Amino acid sequence: MDSTSAATQTSAATARQGQQLLALQAKILASPLLFSSDTNLAWQFLTKQISKALYADRVSIWLFSQSDMLQCIDLYQYQLNSHSSGVCLQRSNYPKYFSALQQHALIAAPDAASHPATAEFKDGYLQGAGIRSMLDAVIQSEHGLGGVICVEQVSSRRSWSVDEQHFIAAMASMASTVHTFSRHLQLQHEYQLVLERQDMASRNARIGFWEANVSNGELWWSPMVYDIFGVDPQQFSPSVGVFYQLIHPDDRELVRLSEQQAQQHGEHNVVHRIVLPDGRLRWVHEVAKWTTPQGSAPARLIGSVQDVTQQQQTSGELQQFFLLSRDILCIANQQNYFERVNTAFSRITGYSEAELLSRPFTDFIHPEDLISTDVEVAEQQQGRVTSGFCNRYRHKDGHYVTLQWSSVLDPVTGKLYASAQDITERIQLERIKNEFVSTVSHELRTPLTSINGALALVNSGCVGKLPAQAAQLLQLANNNCRRLTSLIDDLLDIEKLSAGMMQIVLQPQAALTLVQQSVVDNSQYGRDRNIQLQLQNTGCDEQLLINVDSLRFAQVMANLLSNAIKFSPDAATVLVKIEQHQQQVRISVTDTGPGIAEAFKASIFQRFSQADSSDTRQKGGTGLGLALSKQLTESMHGSIGFSSNAGAGACFYVDFPLWSGKAAAGA
Repeated sequence: MDSTSAATQTSAATARQGQQLLALQAKILASPLLFSSDTNLAWQFLTKQISKALYADRVSIWLFSQSDMLQCIDLYQYQLNSHSSGVCLQRSNYPKYFSALQQHALIAAPDAASHPATAEFKDGYLQGAGIRSMLDAVIQSEHGLGGVICVEQVSSRRSWSVDEQHFIAAMASMASTVHTFSRHLQLQHEYQLVLERQDMASRNARIGFWEANVSNGELWWSPMVYDIFGVDPQQFSPSVGVFYQLIHPDDRELVRLSEQQAQQHGEHNVVHRIVLPDGRLRWVHEVAKWTTPQGSAPARLIGSVQDVTQQQQTSGELQQFFLLSRDILCIANQQNYFERVNTAFSRITGYSEAELLSRPFTDFIHPEDLISTDVEVAEQQQGRVTSGFCNRYRHKDGHYVTLQWSSVLDPVTGKLYASAQDITERIQLERIKNEFVSTVSHELRTPLTSINGALALVNSGCVGKLPAQAAQLLQLANNNCRRLTSLIDDLLDIEKLSAGMMQIVLQPQAALTLVQQSVVDNSQYGRDRNIQLQLQNTGCDEQLLINVDSLRFAQVMANLLSNAIKFSPDAATVLVKIEQHQQQVRISVTDTGPGIAEAFKASIFQRFSQADSSDTRQKGGTGLGLALSKQLTESMHGSIGFSSNAGAGACFYVDFPLWSGKAAAGA
């Protein structure tokens, strides 16, 4: 064959290749898969068809997920007949390749490892996949560079013909159309989601939207407005005139004034009532913007309406509660001013609401209570809730009333929400009672001392030998006289503690010695019922010191031991235990009695508190012992507590901090 014939055959082969590619291009373009609602199917279809058309080993489509990052949307591998995705290319790692995409619509690299645009991939991407040749075509988007189609040959080097380059450029243009279509689908989907969310929010919040033409009275309502007004959109035609007929007669002027103000200031904002077709009332909140006429466009009000019936009812109920409460209710801001007070505040203090709001609340507080009030407010600002705090407020006529506060800080607004009770009369009654108890106790002590002395003399035989029955009666009288004396002593001790008049002398004492002495002193109390006191030392050093008043410590122990013996069954054992807990010494007294009822636990350390307060109770006592023990223990910087289950005994314990150092000789 001569050279002319060979050239003719080569030209014909090239032409046939171009015609085939054009036919394949038309076939691909006609496929409905390109514009499927599932964009992933379109990309997979396109990569597979390009691979078959060009007999390429690998075809991939990359799109910009960010301005400096390409993400592989789909990679088709001919030999495996498989699709994959997810790999990303960062501009900072391949700056020359990204720059080439910006400058050239097409990159044909027969030797990808040496081509200036693709050589950056040599040691990583190319070598790992065994890629020899690449043909890349840029995908344009609405905003510029959108991505790239990458055709790769693995088996051997390949020179890309002009027809192949034209074909891949056409595929890139097709990919651009698919990309734009997919973006529109995405935007349409997102827009639909927004509409659905708006509709859901509108229904949940019961908010509708409307637009009024001021010049001709035309009115447009969204579906929710019809629902709020209780009318059927198929049978009701809204207009400004009809709207005013639905407004409660007493509120129509209020709405008109708000619309007139909107013409001057641009905003319509009003809460009013409407009358439903069945006669029921509903509260609505309207908010709208005034748009001034522009050219042929008329003036309009565009706004929303919300059903606020439930909020108005709740607000009305709270307002009634606020006004009718017998206790003080108030709201104070961070500048120490009341923002709102109820009627009870004015009634209790004598000031009008205006007077209470016009000055800082610190102006009304007793000067001696200002520091403690400031401390309490500061602690509230740190998140603590106030309960039981007391201070004195000056009444308008000059005297002071004592208020007991409960309050909480709103961390969002910084406002204090508080309630208070006037406990002035309660404090006065408590003082009168204490004075009465103290006076009576002192008045009773003198005759009791005489009676007790006289009984002791008679019982001692100073007036002669008594008949057995008389001696028994006198002994009974003597025992009850001592009980009454003990009661009066307890009353006087509590009054002294409350008034801060009891003298407590704290000295380092050997804890074990004190407890041992208390056990000896009180062991006689239960012998008539065969009750034993058992002392158990659990690893407590005999020389450990606690800083206490030995007399008052003995008084506390006597109360705990006598209680344990009193409630124990006959022939029982009361366990007295002393043990060291880190830097504290704990002394506990455990009995096997009936235990403490759950309902009584909260008040067990209160004065005159008894589990059985009836006139026929089985156990004697005044209910002062534990109250006195608590006050004495705390006066010596200790603490008292208990544990008990009903029917399983009780354990009372006192804790005292260790004195630094151990007992010295003669201590």
